[in-house]
Amino acid sequence: MICPKRTSELLDLHLAPFKDKDPAWEIGVSKIAGRGVMATRSLKRGEIIFKDSPLLIGLAAHEEDALNACTVCLKELPDTKFMCRQGCGLPVCPLCAKKKQHKTDCDMFKSWGPNEPEVANSVIIRLLCIARAINLTKDQRDLIYCLQANLDNNHRTEVRNAAKCFKNFPTDKKLIEIMNRTVAVMRTNGFDKTTDRTNDNQEFNYRALYPLFGVMNHDCIPNSYYTFDEKTNHMVVRAAVDIPEGFEITTTYTKLFTGNIARHLFLKMKKGFTCKCPRCSDPTEKGAFISGLYCRDTNCTGLVVPEITGLPHPNWNCLECKQKSTHAQMMKSQDFASGAINAKSNSNSLKTLVQYLNEKCASFIPDSNYVVIDAKITVLQRLQVGREDCSEELAANTRLRYSRDITQVMDKLGLGDSLLRTQWEELLRREEERRAKRQAEEAEKQRKLAELQAKAAEADKILAAFEAEQAAEAAAGTSASSAGDPATAPAPPPLAESV
Repeated sequence: MICPKRTSELLDLHLAPFKDKDPAWEIGVSKIAGRGVMATRSLKRGEIIFKDSPLLIGLAAHEEDALNACTVCLKELPDTKFMCRQGCGLPVCPLCAKKKQHKTDCDMFKSWGPNEPEVANSVIIRLLCIARAINLTKDQRDLIYCLQANLDNNHRTEVRNAAKCFKNFPTDKKLIEIMNRTVAVMRTNGFDKTTDRTNDNQEFNYRALYPLFGVMNHDCIPNSYYTFDEKTNHMVVRAAVDIPEGFEITTTYTKLFTGNIARHLFLKMKKGFTCKCPRCSDPTEKGAFISGLYCRDTNCTGLVVPEITGLPHPNWNCLECKQKSTHAQMMKSQDFASGAINAKSNSNSLKTLVQYLNEKCASFIPDSNYVVIDAKITVLQRLQVGREDCSEELAANTRLRYSRDITQVMDKLGLGDSLLRTQWEELLRREEERRAKRQAEEAEKQRKLAELQAKAAEADKILAAFEAEQAAEAAAGTSASSAGDPATAPAPPPLAESV
């Protein structure tokens, strides 16, 4: 194990610009794996634990990416004439072309002789982040060597492939070793414009190495989360829950809403370890049933979950009837559900997807399954852009329902604060406020309508009384008129006859 004390010394040098005289963290021996970052005092939920700056950063430059971004300021450039005129094979903006950073990069790559310096090459641009390790100070390179690196058979591939893009690529074993080691460290602890963590943290579009973050260990229910300052690319790590003094500060390398089997495979294949956290040891995933599927017995309504064996193809057990099923059998059900939902997700109709999730899915896959959760997240993300072909009422009800569904799953898993939770809780708050406002407006309309109806009824009553009074007066007037008219007056009694 690499000495925690030496790692701490090098990290203190790296983080000196932040001038944190009383850090809330220290490097110590971890119960999870080797070293870890420990809390030096009790931390409150939402409190900043530390800030970190990138030791190395550059463009990810994947093949599908646009390559017209400056390799120094990382900003997008016009579509034409963005390559360095000095022949180094790097895109650069006019302002950064005069900076020391680009001069260092330019001199190094020019000496290696790019085969086609006027053409943006993703392999060359991607290599720059790694090659910059050559020009770091000794302490900075030592810090890279202090970080965990999975030295598998493929970690040398990137440098070998990049060598083919230059005429005079270095053959010095020391330089090659620095770059190969940096590749291994980046693959183990770095960022590479991946979406592996964006369900819990802010998306990051570059290739970068944050050393202190790189020491943090993984937990499938992390107690911290991070964001980035867009101007400086500094990382800010906050407590997701209250963290007692002496407890290890953890992050997550995986998506939050991925089932046990998929997380195990990812961590084993990409990160080189097997996670044994409480969530991974619980087939129900703390009652969230992220992997849950319906029992294959048509007479049973129970959920089936995979056994905790660490194997890629475990048996599955029904929690109700106890029937066992093979992994292949359950994957048929999972693949059918995934295919059906993805087909609707890829359609142009958001309304169709929402109706399918609300009315059809529950008949063949539980609402707790990660495929359904991912689809609901997709719906919410699309609704943030616009409601597409959904009515205003359907969009409002969907935002309210799905944000509640997702936060409830997070609560079952025991997840604390995160960007995802903040996003959905804010969406839920706004939608509840809109609904309360609409209900208040509707109630006010109903009150005013009732008030108008009451006034109308009162007016009708008054009018009826008035009309009755008028009728009575008219009747009385008629009687009086009849009494004064001889033609209508009653005949006088006959006079008595004279005797």
